[in-house]
Amino acid sequence: MRMLQNLTSDLRFAGRLLRKNPVFTAVAVIVIALGTGAVTTIYSAMNAIALRQLPATTDGSRLVGLRRTEANGRAGISASEQFVAHLRDRSRTLNDVAAWSRMSLALATGGGGEAHALNGNIVSGNFFSVLGVRPALGRFFLPEEDSIPLMHPVVVVSHAFWSSALGGDSAAVGRAATVNGHPYRIIGVAPPGFRGVFTPLKIDAWVPLMMHAQVRPTRGATEHTPWLWAFGRLADGVDHEAARRELHLLTAAYSAASGEPARYAANTSVSVAPLTGLPEDARSDFLGFMAVLLGAATLVLLIASVNVASMLSARAVARRGEMALRTALGAARGRLVRQLLTESVALFVMGAVGGVVVAWLATSAFERVYIPSSDGLSLELTPDPSVLAFALIVALATGIVFGLAPALQGAEKNITLRLRSESAAGGARRSFFGNALIVGQLALSLVLLVTAGLFMRALSYGARVDPGFERAGVLVMSFNSESWGYDSTRARAFYGAVRDRVAALPGVTAAAYSERVPLTLSNSADRVEIGAGDGTIDTVQIAFAKVTAGFFDVLRIPLLRGRAIAATDVASAPMVAVVNERFAQRYWPDGSAVGRTFGYRGRTATVVGIARDAKYASLTEPAAPFAYFSMDQMWQHRHSLLVLGTADPRQLAHGIQDAVREIDPALPRPAISTMLDETSIALFPQRVAAIVTAVLGGVGLLLATVGLYGIIAYSTSRRSKEIGIRMAIGARRADVLGMIVREGMRLAGTGVVIGLVLAAGATRLMMKFLFGVSPMDAVTFAGMSALFIGVALLASYLPARRAAAADPMSVLRSD
Repeated sequence: MRMLQNLTSDLRFAGRLLRKNPVFTAVAVIVIALGTGAVTTIYSAMNAIALRQLPATTDGSRLVGLRRTEANGRAGISASEQFVAHLRDRSRTLNDVAAWSRMSLALATGGGGEAHALNGNIVSGNFFSVLGVRPALGRFFLPEEDSIPLMHPVVVVSHAFWSSALGGDSAAVGRAATVNGHPYRIIGVAPPGFRGVFTPLKIDAWVPLMMHAQVRPTRGATEHTPWLWAFGRLADGVDHEAARRELHLLTAAYSAASGEPARYAANTSVSVAPLTGLPEDARSDFLGFMAVLLGAATLVLLIASVNVASMLSARAVARRGEMALRTALGAARGRLVRQLLTESVALFVMGAVGGVVVAWLATSAFERVYIPSSDGLSLELTPDPSVLAFALIVALATGIVFGLAPALQGAEKNITLRLRSESAAGGARRSFFGNALIVGQLALSLVLLVTAGLFMRALSYGARVDPGFERAGVLVMSFNSESWGYDSTRARAFYGAVRDRVAALPGVTAAAYSERVPLTLSNSADRVEIGAGDGTIDTVQIAFAKVTAGFFDVLRIPLLRGRAIAATDVASAPMVAVVNERFAQRYWPDGSAVGRTFGYRGRTATVVGIARDAKYASLTEPAAPFAYFSMDQMWQHRHSLLVLGTADPRQLAHGIQDAVREIDPALPRPAISTMLDETSIALFPQRVAAIVTAVLGGVGLLLATVGLYGIIAYSTSRRSKEIGIRMAIGARRADVLGMIVREGMRLAGTGVVIGLVLAAGATRLMMKFLFGVSPMDAVTFAGMSALFIGVALLASYLPARRAAAADPMSVLRSD
């Protein structure tokens, strides 16, 4: 009780002192807010995407993601319907197991009209109940709606879709709708903020798993096909390891007895991980990337904290008389330290509140950053209560750590030393402490600048990498005829009509379809059989794409030999393929690959052409075997139309949309982007890192520069008498200017040396994100050091110029 009373008394006294010094308080709080805001912003993004429990779920700590893996934990696959049912029926460590998968949906309401193109999920009937999500309106799926295909299909919509597309009308529940060309009924609205299990992807509708034959009619039998993401809820008292051991045994038994295809038999175990907004493998990569940014933000916090520590140290010197008097009146040193430390912590807590505001503004800005993806990725990064708790913990920790030294300095036990603080010894101690703090700030800010410079260099290098195809002037739009309820015959007719109409538009040079757009993180791979020279068959895995005639013309990929995929390569014609240089060199090094054959899915493909190597999955990938197949011979409903044009892209986009609408007015209006925008996702991490570290580096440099300016100005003011005497006995203004500037540059030089050493170690942690750029890049280190020295020179020159311009007689009279 007495401790609480003392703390309350200290806080009231600290509050009065801070109110009496509003300028000092405001500056300190702003500096701390910048530092804590930097760290809190990065943590808020990490928390929102990969750490916190899923929004709107109940007891999310008991939810676990399940991924079938090999016994060593590597090479995982997703789950099949039969596998999910096996775990659900036999597991005792899990209360229940649910599953989901992504799909494209076209949803129309109100008796027809244009449909909405939505990102949707097809989910098991217990999807919402396992998550513990409650509907905002209506209901979710019933158990019987997960057992047999429904005579009257139902759909659940998101709160955002209900608010925007359905006008927030409560009568929308029960309303008829058309989903992928079939009649459905809206039965419920999900709660606000619920975005599904993969939170970076905005999901607007959910349909029952048992309707997959209707909404995904081209997939055929899926009982043993791994196409679902599975998750479960741990039983009470069960931890992750206990669940993993049981599920390992269940999976091994399933693999041995299920009758599934042999290619899945090696996956005899299951990984069990907390269910957050990202799958386990993506989560680890994301957290690794964010850890780099969090480290940079921590440097800003350290710089800000050191800056405030310098201010507190100077304030402690100014209050030496007060502390001496309180000691003389009987105050113990511990009591004084506690009071001074309380004031420091109060400042840092106030700054943390400001830091949360900074984080809220920064995350709001990040949410509006364009993400180059046709998958509908969007971010929801708003800080939650755990972020506020994090900010307060950081503030308390930094307040104690960086407030302790000034508090000990201010509560110096020897009263005589405090009263003799104007002595040379006292001044030297304070000067050494202040200089050390400034050197620390300068070194840390240089580390930030080098980090930002390396990411900018990596971004610049990536932009210059030749992907092997031309992106300029190419428009991209994606279609999925399955989501419109089209069968293959109708879809083929639609795609042919669209291509013909678009190719006839003024300003269009060429148009073609591709299964996937290169450099958009959506590559495909499969196994092929290639005859070896000794008569044996080698089974190898290659990446591939399905394309139509004109593809190589649109992307201007040179053909080195043979021909391209042609319009005559239809389903009834012999199967053909165009391979890249690496494919031909690796498997047929003794001669031309044209005319050679290889096996794929029970068919024989003849190589009709060799194309130049290109980048397909990422800009960093080495050249690897790649094959292009005829889309007409390997039909699928998902097409991306690539259009090369010479006309204004905006006018061309309107013409393409009008052409689609003329063919079928009920279809969703296609989203059209440029190839440059689509492929920029390949550099998105580097772009984000460059922006974030540049901002953090600028803030860190500003704080360090202000600190250097402050200590030089303070040192100059304390030496005004000495400077006056020097000038009175003949020193020139240039001599005084040089003397003071040299003092500042000694500090800056020391900071550069220490900063370069720290940067050399820190940048090695970023190596995997710096493709094409060495973490010890000499240009970056030299350029950022030069920038740093230039700013430090300015910060030293300004107080030096003012001191050199002073009239020596006026200075001496004032002393």
